Amino acid sequence: MIADMNGADRRCAVLGDPISHSLSPLLHRSAYAALGLDGWRYDRVRMDADGLADFIHGLDQSWAGLSLTMPLKSAVGPLGDFRDCWSQTLKVANTAVFAQGGPANGLSLYNTDVEGIVAALLEAADRCRADDDPDDLAALLKAAGQGRQDRLPDQPYGGAQALVIGNGNTAESAFCALKVLGAERADLLARNPEHCDHMLDLSSRLGLPEPNVTAMDRAEAAERALTKADIVVSTLPSGAADPLADLFNTADGGSRMSPVLLDVVYDPRPTPLMKAFCRRPGARAISGERMLLYQAVRQVALMTDRPLAAVPVAAMDQALREA
Repeated sequence: MIADMNGADRRCAVLGDPISHSLSPLLHRSAYAALGLDGWRYDRVRMDADGLADFIHGLDQSWAGLSLTMPLKSAVGPLGDFRDCWSQTLKVANTAVFAQGGPANGLSLYNTDVEGIVAALLEAADRCRADDDPDDLAALLKAAGQGRQDRLPDQPYGGAQALVIGNGNTAESAFCALKVLGAERADLLARNPEHCDHMLDLSSRLGLPEPNVTAMDRAEAAERALTKADIVVSTLPSGAADPLADLFNTADGGSRMSPVLLDVVYDPRPTPLMKAFCRRPGARAISGERMLLYQAVRQVALMTDRPLAAVPVAAMDQALREA
């Protein structure tokens, strides 16, 4: 575990490509400030999969941990050990924590994306807030991170029909989150439907029905899939889902509950897809910074070796809203 050294120089960073847009430094730095970790720093590092191993092996003992985004969530697997429920299930990690003494002494891998998606969607349903009682919020995030559907406060999305846009690592986490939230099924809308076999396998392992897979370029079929879903989670990078915005109209697509969209993109805010989605009667659209906030909570706890309930989520949220 990481030694508690408030005055010591400790380093963390978010790695990926592209990375200049990332708000992770804002979140982690605000947490360090609230915790009094004056010697801690958190940076952005542009990194591709080919350079990841050499980068990690070159780090010194001042490094506490890394946040990982596209395209590194799968690439990091051979470099460490999966330690939690969802990283072990998916072999995908967005968080790497170094053992005391630095990278030479071991790398533990975690997936906090699932709980980030769960909490963002529960927030949209008024079931959680960043300024909730810290113990209650920590219990919710812990339950989602462990896949414990039975320990969530209630199930506002129980029986929902869901649609995930994309078939990459974040789409896999979305499937897991939808299972935790009690969705009845999760279908797929993909740019390359022929590359979705792993998603069908995951759906089976989660106990969900085999998903219907629709190609994004089949406009009429894509429109039907989008307008009948109760929950839509878009996991595509910035701009990639923009063509779908033109498929929405003001007609009610037959959703059984007020439809909700989580678009993991947060630059721009709101996205064209979010604006178009809100044409549906009663629709709500959530920007990706809500997922980013909640997935960062356990990252801060793991990297600074603090209890989940001690992470200053309200301070992180305030910094995010002021950005």
